[in-house]
Amino acid sequence: MMVQEQIYYGRPGDFMTVRHLTIRGTNFEIGHTLGSLAVERYGRTPAHFAGNPLYVRARRLYMQRNFPIHWERMKGVAAAFGLDPQDDRYDLTGLAHHVELPAPVFGCSVVYYPPATTATGRGYLSRNYDFALGTIADIMQVPLPPVVTQQLHPVMSEPYLMEWYPEDGGYASLAIHAFDTLAGTLDGLNSAGLVLSIMADSEALAELGPKLEPHPGPMRVIGLHELQVMRLLLDTCATVAEAKEALLTIKQHYRFVPCHYIVADRAGHSFIYENSTGRNVQYVIDGTGQPQVVTNFQLYKHPTPETMLDGPVTLENNTFNAFWRYRVLTDQIASRQGGFTVEEMKANNACVNVLKVIEGMSADSLQRSLAAGTARTVWHSLYDQQAGSVEVSFYLGEEVQADGTRRERRSDYLTVTLDTG
Repeated sequence: MMVQEQIYYGRPGDFMTVRHLTIRGTNFEIGHTLGSLAVERYGRTPAHFAGNPLYVRARRLYMQRNFPIHWERMKGVAAAFGLDPQDDRYDLTGLAHHVELPAPVFGCSVVYYPPATTATGRGYLSRNYDFALGTIADIMQVPLPPVVTQQLHPVMSEPYLMEWYPEDGGYASLAIHAFDTLAGTLDGLNSAGLVLSIMADSEALAELGPKLEPHPGPMRVIGLHELQVMRLLLDTCATVAEAKEALLTIKQHYRFVPCHYIVADRAGHSFIYENSTGRNVQYVIDGTGQPQVVTNFQLYKHPTPETMLDGPVTLENNTFNAFWRYRVLTDQIASRQGGFTVEEMKANNACVNVLKVIEGMSADSLQRSLAAGTARTVWHSLYDQQAGSVEVSFYLGEEVQADGTRRERRSDYLTVTLDTG
């Protein structure tokens, strides 16, 4: 077994500390490492994972039968806490930190470029991850005493670049995690060249409104939540065909918010997977070998620009923001003749950075959003399938200029490459 950790940024004034954690070993050892980290770094105890034994047992049985790789990691987590992995008082399917119930504020913008459309002849996934900058109390607008507030960390202040090399099942993978060190996968790539990303479904959120059914505490639902689905795909799927089958056959729920996914394989096949708002219908939207764009609205309802609603870009309507970002990206892609370069892919996503969205708002909305400082593009990641690598630029802070505009401080692109030798 081998464990290495590198720490990036985190200097005074930096919004975040990025941790690059590499683990080589069995899945049990990967879980034990992450469980020990939860105890030592985040002060987690068995009490944090207490649940209703009926549901805990059913969740455990589901993992044993349907996701045995994760079950092996759960056994390692249990050992780190000094627990029997079959003790039904404790749900060890995840290891949350800094958050119990996040809620997205803007959304994400993702483009998949198949090898045939790029200057290098390699496939790339280009992803903006947009999220709130505050603590969980800020996001949920929960008033807390100052002594409590001072102990909270911003939800996105400590993402992990997870590089795992399991020796007894599952593909090696490189992924960015937040919320949950065990299964908080937000985008990633595996050694087979499968690349994927998750995005909130803002349209479903708007339609559900008060009927949204998150699981802020012990979960009374069985299956995989939206981020565990990402981890399953990375661990077990090499091709788009395998990923489609997995998504259509596993039991899904959302812990935080409804989401949809984009998945692509090394051959250049891609698709977007969506659940209907009522989660009673599943949709698979193929990329047909062309660059595939996805933001935060439901593509099965709006498959062409003519079906997309037009309205003001405001903080109050995430769906209009999602349509705006989609149009900008598709226009950028349509205007380019020939293969896309890496710099062009980065520039395309920079056009829909959160601050660019804010600039598109009305003057009143602009002032409100700048005052609130609600969200930013926390990172831009660019995955190279054939190289097995990712380049990531992180949000570190910003300065207010003399004219009242804001200029971000972003890190240079950090490159990490999977060791597949």
